[in-house]
Amino acid sequence: MAVDATAAASTSSTGTANSSTSKSNAGRTSLTTNFNTFLTMLTTQLKHQDPLSPMDSTQFTSQLVQYAGVEQQINTNSNLEKMLTFQQSSQTAQAVNYLGELVEVSGNQLPVQGHSGTFSYTLPQVASSCDIQIKNSAGTVVYKTTGDMTAGRHDLTWNGVDSSGKTQDDGIYTVTVAAKDKNGADITPTITSFGQVTKVTNDVTNGTTLEMGAGTAGAKVTVTVDKILGVNADSTLKSTQLAAAQAQYQASMAQYQALLEAQKAATGSGSTGSGSTGSGSGSTGSGSGSSGSGSTTTP
Repeated sequence: MAVDATAAASTSSTGTANSSTSKSNAGRTSLTTNFNTFLTMLTTQLKHQDPLSPMDSTQFTSQLVQYAGVEQQINTNSNLEKMLTFQQSSQTAQAVNYLGELVEVSGNQLPVQGHSGTFSYTLPQVASSCDIQIKNSAGTVVYKTTGDMTAGRHDLTWNGVDSSGKTQDDGIYTVTVAAKDKNGADITPTITSFGQVTKVTNDVTNGTTLEMGAGTAGAKVTVTVDKILGVNADSTLKSTQLAAAQAQYQASMAQYQALLEAQKAATGSGSTGSGSTGSGSGSTGSGSGSSGSGSTTTP
């Protein structure tokens, strides 16, 4: 006699954070159905066994132990899911404070809002050349200039006007900084961008995320809280609040990882046999330049 307990457990060990609770509920329902089937088969076999040669109790005892183990794992996963949901809700509520704030994030994606976009690049050493390009979503260069070649950080603001004098639409642009040293070797700069937070969402994989930009498809930068490097000095959102939000993000992701590890461990356990199956559940510098009608300025 073999009734598959693994099917019930695996139902709760798949899926993503936002649907994990329903997975556990489905797993519990499947487990109950399989367990009832198991009991029906067991009582039927006991009723029709040969009194002179009764059936070995080892197999169905092992099955009962496995079902108990699967049920315990589903309950554990359910508790972890509740903890994760609470963490995400708390973090989302805290992240709402970012709405309307100007934040700095790492990366070369530049959100242009109100026909203006601000970014920075940091050179680890003096460069002999430094060429800056801004590309639109299609990869076309719409503006280029020569950047400051001194070592250190340089903040620039693009006015949204391309090299032909045409004002570009708000959206997401890409900044590239090509710098070389006196020997012609490439220098790798660190690029950051600034943008106003326009939306807070609860991302399936990354937890709470912030959006900068126009808020339409292809015209926004989505970042997690831990990617925020700073908040505008004039902002009402203080550095202590930023640190608290980042700590909350880390705690939420730790809970999520714990859930995944628990489900992975449960899925990896189990046994096989003729009568049983395994179980599882689941500061600013300076820089200026121009090409055509567009311009960049130091903030």
